[in-house]
Amino acid sequence: MSLEKCKACSDYFKWDDDVIQVDNDYYHRDCVTLYPTGYCAFLYEDCLGETENDDGDMAFNLLSKGEYIDLDEEEAE
Repeated sequence: MSLEKCKACSDYFKWDDDVIQVDNDYYHRDCVTLYPTGYCAFLYEDCLGETENDDGDMAFNLLSKGEYIDLDEEEAE
């Protein structure tokens, strides 16, 4: 399994990052703009699709182990 990257900034997800899931893609909460239309995530002017997690969710809740940087790995750096 490989680390998952944000589709907007290409940074790897850390275990406690706030992550927005749009369809089968993942974005950092701060990389997208959410509009309260049921929520629709935008990257600049491009609509990425609808999402249910408007506040984001921690990466470890959405991604599988090995798709984000674990706390133990982060402390080893």
